[in-house]
Amino acid sequence: MMHRNIFFKSIALLLLLVMLAGCGQEQAPQPKQLMLCSSMGKKLTELFAENYSKATGVKVKISYLPAGTQKERLDYLRQNKFDVWLGGTSEEYFLADEQKILQPYIVKEAYKVPAELRNRTGQWTSLYLSYIAFLSNKNNLHAYGLYAPESMEELLAPQLKDEIVLADFNLGGASYGMITSLWQLRGKNEALAYAGRFNAQEPEYTSGFGEAVDKVYIGKKTVAVVPLDYALRLERQHSHLFATVVKDANRNMLTCAAIMRNAEHVEEARAFLDYLMSDEGMELLPANGYHYIWHVKKYPYNDGRRELLGNISVPVDDLGWTAGSKSEIIRAWLNAKKQ
Repeated sequence: MMHRNIFFKSIALLLLLVMLAGCGQEQAPQPKQLMLCSSMGKKLTELFAENYSKATGVKVKISYLPAGTQKERLDYLRQNKFDVWLGGTSEEYFLADEQKILQPYIVKEAYKVPAELRNRTGQWTSLYLSYIAFLSNKNNLHAYGLYAPESMEELLAPQLKDEIVLADFNLGGASYGMITSLWQLRGKNEALAYAGRFNAQEPEYTSGFGEAVDKVYIGKKTVAVVPLDYALRLERQHSHLFATVVKDANRNMLTCAAIMRNAEHVEEARAFLDYLMSDEGMELLPANGYHYIWHVKKYPYNDGRRELLGNISVPVDDLGWTAGSKSEIIRAWLNAKKQ
């Protein structure tokens, strides 16, 4: 009888241990993760994701926002579950906020960013900025007897007719920023008067600034409108290319990020934005060779940026206008006739 009791007690103890082990397995914490949708290139996106993962242990799963119209891109963000959207223009983020695709979060160090470079209510966060540049083929310039253009007026040189290439305005970026800056700085009438003369130059529009660069690289075109950081990188790599900062109609070209309204990992999303705005995040790009994309937190104190850019005209963008009236702005520009 005593042996039987010992046997049953042993069985009960074994069952209890198995149950406890099972409970322990069920309660084991799952590894943290972040679902990231990027509008940036693969190399830069992976740089952000890999460094964040190393710093925090959070696994970052990357998807890329497909090419398409503005409506198609915003629909993709709305219809899929992502925690963070990284990259894209400030106009896109403005419209995404208008369409209730984003949720607000004011990052910990947002107060260090100048007011004109941030969204004050936290629907999106600006991280980095570049400017607009002209990338010129020096061989072509020499053949035409021209210096590299530095202003919108210099693009009107007779020798540059049919020699200018830029991305389709609908894609946003440097080309669209160029015309909205000119419009905001000079007013509608003067901007459209210039547009008529610019259209008479018969510029070519491409499906992206990379295609525009290719045409200048091979000498098929002489001047492309591109982001400054990209132009300077190409200038260092190819001796026949030359980058100049646009002096009279430039723009703060922002790289932004936001937390999606349907985010599942909100805590990780907030931590990711805080990391990108931290000192560690601020040094990530220059430490990896990206010296001409400036962090917005460092903007007021960057003497190197001011020395490189010199005296340039940059408006404080009215995003309600540049985003909300985009199709009308582009239509008016393209339909302007030389006076």
